[in-house]
Amino acid sequence: MRQILIATLLLFVSTPAIASAANYQWRDDQGVTHFTDDPDRIPDKYLERAREIGSVAGEKKESAPAATSGAATAAQAAPGAAPAPKSAEQERANAELNKLREDLAAKKAELARLRRKWKLAKGRNPSAKEIKEFEEKQAAGKATYKDNPYVNISPLSSPIPARIAYFKKLEEVQKDEERIRQLEEQLQAQGR
Repeated sequence: MRQILIATLLLFVSTPAIASAANYQWRDDQGVTHFTDDPDRIPDKYLERAREIGSVAGEKKESAPAATSGAATAAQAAPGAAPAPKSAEQERANAELNKLREDLAAKKAELARLRRKWKLAKGRNPSAKEIKEFEEKQAAGKATYKDNPYVNISPLSSPIPARIAYFKKLEEVQKDEERIRQLEEQLQAQGR
């Protein structure tokens, strides 16, 4: 009897982890319905059609950020490549610049993934009619939270964590782009 009680208790403790995993559904151009638990696997052209559905599966798997190939990195470094380094300071700046360019490509890929995740977590993509009706109610002061067409219907999901992650990554990308610009200016000034 005690073992059954412990097993039941463990089942209830693990249930929130099972319920919080998200599944997504979308229909392609041929009318075929697709399901996935990884929002990164939804093709970009079907993001507008994708919707979150209830989950009965386990935890969602984390996907690794996309790695860039050596050829892509070399192609990115070529357009704004700095002149050959002449001093130790220039070599250091050039090495930092190349490293930042390599990392920036992976960060931008991660940023795109986080944007997709945030867009899916928002839930709905309301029609123009729904938006107009909500704006009219809002202007009249009669709109409530339940009237908002952008609000996700599922109480288990929230776009807030996805939005926070997106903006943190966006800030990193912007800092890296600014540092790249500074290093390029520094190397150009030293090259003269």
